[in-house]
Amino acid sequence: MRFVSIILAVFAIFHSLGVDAFDPGVEKCTSIALGTDATKSGSVMISHGNDCPTCDFRTAYVPAMDHPVDSKTPIYIDYDDYPRMINLPEIHEDEDVSVSQAKIYDPEFLEPGHTITTQKEPMGFIEQVEHTFGYVDGAYGIMNEHQLAFGESTCDALLGMRSSPVSFGGSALFGIAALSRIALQRCKTARCAIELMGGLAEEKGFYGANSPAWVNGEMTPDKMGYAEGGEALTIADKTEAWIFNISPDDTGTSAVWVAQRVPDDHVSVVTNTFNIGQIDLENSDYFLASSNVFDVAEREGLYDPKADVLFDFAQIYRAPVGHQLPNTSKTSKRVGSMMRDRRRWVVFNTVAPSLKLDPYNEHTWDDSDKYLPFSVKPDHKLSEREVFRIHRDFYQDTPFDITKDAVGGPFGDPFRGSVFPDESPFNDSEEWNGTFERSVAQLWTSYTTITESREWLPDYVGARIWFGPHSAVTNAFVPIYPGAAKLSNRFPKAFEVGSLLKFNEDSFWWQVCLTANYAGRFFTGTIDMVQEAQAKLEVHLLEMTGEFEQKAIGEGEGEGLKTLERMQQDIADYSMAAWKSFFYDMVSSFHDGIFFKPGKEGSCEIDRKMGYPSWWLNFLGPKAAGLSQYHVADDSHQRAIEVEKGAIKTTTGGSVSVVGVGVVSLLVGLVAGRMLPALNRERNVYEAIPQ
Repeated sequence: MRFVSIILAVFAIFHSLGVDAFDPGVEKCTSIALGTDATKSGSVMISHGNDCPTCDFRTAYVPAMDHPVDSKTPIYIDYDDYPRMINLPEIHEDEDVSVSQAKIYDPEFLEPGHTITTQKEPMGFIEQVEHTFGYVDGAYGIMNEHQLAFGESTCDALLGMRSSPVSFGGSALFGIAALSRIALQRCKTARCAIELMGGLAEEKGFYGANSPAWVNGEMTPDKMGYAEGGEALTIADKTEAWIFNISPDDTGTSAVWVAQRVPDDHVSVVTNTFNIGQIDLENSDYFLASSNVFDVAEREGLYDPKADVLFDFAQIYRAPVGHQLPNTSKTSKRVGSMMRDRRRWVVFNTVAPSLKLDPYNEHTWDDSDKYLPFSVKPDHKLSEREVFRIHRDFYQDTPFDITKDAVGGPFGDPFRGSVFPDESPFNDSEEWNGTFERSVAQLWTSYTTITESREWLPDYVGARIWFGPHSAVTNAFVPIYPGAAKLSNRFPKAFEVGSLLKFNEDSFWWQVCLTANYAGRFFTGTIDMVQEAQAKLEVHLLEMTGEFEQKAIGEGEGEGLKTLERMQQDIADYSMAAWKSFFYDMVSSFHDGIFFKPGKEGSCEIDRKMGYPSWWLNFLGPKAAGLSQYHVADDSHQRAIEVEKGAIKTTTGGSVSVVGVGVVSLLVGLVAGRMLPALNRERNVYEAIPQ
């Protein structure tokens, strides 16, 4: 534990130095939907990378319940920081106002040192149904006992600043998290979920995730209000995959929404912008929409039904300002950002490289005729691990590979903050107007889920979630079964405990966090070890679950649920032990910048050192690199050598501080992002999806 404490202290120092460089409030989640004929197993799959540095990363099980006739269900404001929910005895003792029936939301499970800032009073109520289904809960509802599953991606919305929640003085009762939970409690199919969520949002009002823009009940005019004013869900049941796009309406009291089915042999992806374009509501097999979807657009002057222009939901309701680069408000240029579209492109390019989609000119941030499709047919059917690999993407094998930029340092650290802190003197510069590539994988991902809905299996086994805590690039995906919690209403401790403020050795999230922060600094040297460990554990778990599932099915639901519960605990214990062991093995074999190996007769030998690559030193030059300059001392008669530190000189003759050198390194890195591809470095450190 003392070693782990030292590691955590180092991480804390780096975090304190760099916290202002992160821009976690925007450009969140990537979510993918795969139809039954796009997957090797024949399952409908949904993925969700919850890219949120402050979110409560715990998983909870909300049990199925029966409710009295004519009872109500309370609706609370969406909240995703720790604790995302908590039942206060003095307020929530009555079921009619209970925040959640999940056991881990009771006060006894609240970690010491945390104040209660979550929901205390409901914003309103809706009619309760007689029976609600059990489901797995996270920052949003994830999957229920009948194999209905969700992924999420916050979107920019032109009308995003028209609404705010009831508790902030607005008229909107529902955020997307509350809608997803209600749907999981009441629906078995994607169509039911879409119609229920859409109807509630139209009737009771919808607000987006742009909470920093709510001040004293009013929306402040910042870009955040647009960039996170809308939402999208990927939705799966046992036979169909759908995409759901939703925005506040023009009055702030209702919502506009549209849904499109993903063809069974296709893959679709949402990357923080609406992706449903032209709609055909006469084809109800593939399209659903709110009753006001055309009227709101007409009232706002966004659509003229008399004009010879097809109605395009995404082009009409997305917000161009949400696609601007960070500094454009202070310059004369209005530049479109590819942070959304580049991710969408890389997902499509990964699964269907034969399409040769254009990563530069097919975009969604203006009215261009060139745009990426809603979905694509993959070149081959995808396995679970191939979907894991997509969420581990850093643009490898593309011109945008961020491990090959100078900002990543000599060892290819793929994790990025924002381009400049707010106080940067370059914010007013047109020349320095830009942003880093925003990859699918992020260091500050809270968790990633890949759900499988399998029609040919009974629900208690068919519903399966692959849960990957923290960053997908350095985590391990482990299976979680909603059915495994049906008897005890609990998941293993590894998935239920932990918060961001204190290391918890019982938390799987914290074990992965150690790996990510240690491996990232020397990424090109450690990634092979990480990928080997991922493959070893994930392949074993796939084999292990197959055996247990057949046993649980053969026993019938009664005994099968007990088998699933035991299996879930075995999975948690095995995964925790394996990842903890891997971290210690990695540190043992590689530390202090050196790879060690056993020598003869029990001795320790150096295998190799992580020396600075020549491209890095040549690019920096001796002064910027900090190399000492040797010279002959005065009156030495060529016999004595002195060493002068090669510090960068200021205009006054002094030496620049470490912070100053860091600023120069940042500028060097931004330029290097364009120059380094020409160096033709071959550093392919990723596992590729076989074609």
